[in-house]
Parts: sequence; C-alpha cells; structure tokens
Amino acid sequence: MIADFTVADWIGVAGSFTIAGAYLAVTRGWVDAARPTFHLINLSGAVMILFSLYFRPNPGAILIEVLWVAIASIGLLAWWRGR
Repeated sequence: MIADFTVADWIGVAGSFTIAGAYLAVTRGWVDAARPTFHLINLSGAVMILFSLYFRPNPGAILIEVLWVAIASIGLLAWWRGR
C-alpha cells in the first residue's frame, strides 16, 4: 500500500500529522488554543489533506476538512478582531 503512495498522498499524510500534532501541542500546553498558532497549524494541515483529496476524492473526508478550514478560519478571525 505505501509503495503506491503518490506525492499527493504523502502531503495528505503530513497534513494528518500536522493536525494531530496541533491537538497534541494544545493538550500538552505547548501551544495556547486561543492564539493564532494553533489555528494556523490546523488550517495548514486541513489544506494539505484537501490537496490530497483532490486526487483521491472521498466525500466524507472532504467535508470534515472543509469544516476544519472553516473552524480554523473562524478562530483566526476571532483572534484578529480581539487583539
């Protein structure tokens, strides 16, 4: 299976690790969830996964990543308005 991975697949895998890493960083207290860093990490991970889904579409996965993009964008907008 891994031998069949394309560059797009690897970008999607990196995006998954990016989102999981952001969650780990918040739960461990390394990153503050109210700061833009957390939202930017989640946004970049979701965009990477969406990129890979362009080449291998999956409606459920696309939906959750679009929701992550929206949530991260709302978080960034809230931070920007509140600073």
